[in-house]
Amino acid sequence: MSVVIYLAIFMIFVGAFFLFIFLLAVKNGQFDDLKSPAHKVLLDDEIEDQENKEINPSVKKNDNNLK
Repeated sequence: MSVVIYLAIFMIFVGAFFLFIFLLAVKNGQFDDLKSPAHKVLLDDEIEDQENKEINPSVKKNDNNLK
């Protein structure tokens, strides 16, 4: 029976540790912006296309002249 008490005390410390880590992440702004990273994934192709056009405007993404 004493093992259960030791395990319960140990789990309280583990829970307190993870609560501390979570609160530290919230304090540092880890969870401030949840929407824009998801939108950035969708917009990456457009940004790469614009960069390629600026570097070499004669190169097209879908070049049909390769046949």
